[in-house]
Amino acid sequence: MNLRKAAAVAVGVIGMAAPTAMTAHAAPASPSACQVAAFGYTLPIACGSNTLAADWNGDHKTDEVFAATLPNHYVYRISATSNGPVRVSNGRAVSMQRYEIRPSGQRRIYAVTATQHVYYSYYGSSGWSEWYLYHA
Repeated sequence: MNLRKAAAVAVGVIGMAAPTAMTAHAAPASPSACQVAAFGYTLPIACGSNTLAADWNGDHKTDEVFAATLPNHYVYRISATSNGPVRVSNGRAVSMQRYEIRPSGQRRIYAVTATQHVYYSYYGSSGWSEWYLYHA
């Protein structure tokens, strides 16, 4: 199995059991932590949050993986050509929603915030853009 195919197969959410004892005065627990693994790297994500495995060229192989990470909810991407996880602008989200290629050929990713607003970032000549509120 080649590296690219192995990375695509590895894309998925892997649960991590992390039971902790709480004292009577302990702070509430944070969202349960899981991981997304792709291209030899792993990122911590909230269990149940969506990740994106984008196939930009239509060859049925994952080209990039996008995830909202813990603990700060920054959106990161991982690809076979990146040197590890790379933050997508200053975007923060609780979950990724979808990706698309617009009729113009522009690549977009969509993310959902804690307030249930949907934002998108697009890939341009300078890389991934800032985040913009999506109006359906």
